[in-house]
Amino acid sequence: MQPMTFNFDPELAKKAGAGMGITENGAYEGTIISAVYTFGKDGSQSQGLELSFDSNGARANYMRINFLGRDGEPTFGMGLISALLWSAGINSAQPVQVQGTEGPEWHNQALEGKNVGLVLQKTLYTKQDGGDGYKMEVRQVFKPGTKKTYAEHAENALAEAVDKLVALLKDRDERDPNAGKTSTHTSGQSHSNPYANQNPHQSRLQQAASNRQNQAMQQPDPDFDDGIPF
Repeated sequence: MQPMTFNFDPELAKKAGAGMGITENGAYEGTIISAVYTFGKDGSQSQGLELSFDSNGARANYMRINFLGRDGEPTFGMGLISALLWSAGINSAQPVQVQGTEGPEWHNQALEGKNVGLVLQKTLYTKQDGGDGYKMEVRQVFKPGTKKTYAEHAENALAEAVDKLVALLKDRDERDPNAGKTSTHTSGQSHSNPYANQNPHQSRLQQAASNRQNQAMQQPDPDFDDGIPF
């Protein structure tokens, strides 16, 4: 059998790893592939770190840890960032500007290529086209190999927090319940039942009389002109 010669195919390269994403809640050990800074818009001072993560060939992309809020103040995400540095075995990580596919990007290259442990939760959301999508979000950080969080490491405690957290994790549903629904209401029309308020125990004579009265009330007024201006 003749071995194959490989030629670069950009379209096939784009599809590499497709269908091999991390899709379930759980604790994963793996490598940070990229760590890219994100910034708020429209006057927001928020900042985040967007991670791509590989665990034995299964990928989770676009996992954003927001560490500065809209007002520029630190959020709970800052704690996750500090735990991430500890898990990766580094004390400091400086941003570096690199040229991305869509222009300059700020990367945290000190984190890229480092092994870490992450507890990930699946969040369901509604895409712009109205369809369903999902994303994985970082809920906890731990040390690969030991499964200890930093708090357990600092207190020399048993590794229990990660397993307890994973046991409680469920998919978080943030989908729009109104997505894809269309209103059947037509302006100026009512789809209510005109007989919905009738007494079901009315006699047939009473119902007939009521119907005749309703018909009389619905007759249009006769056209006339008495010469009096309105």
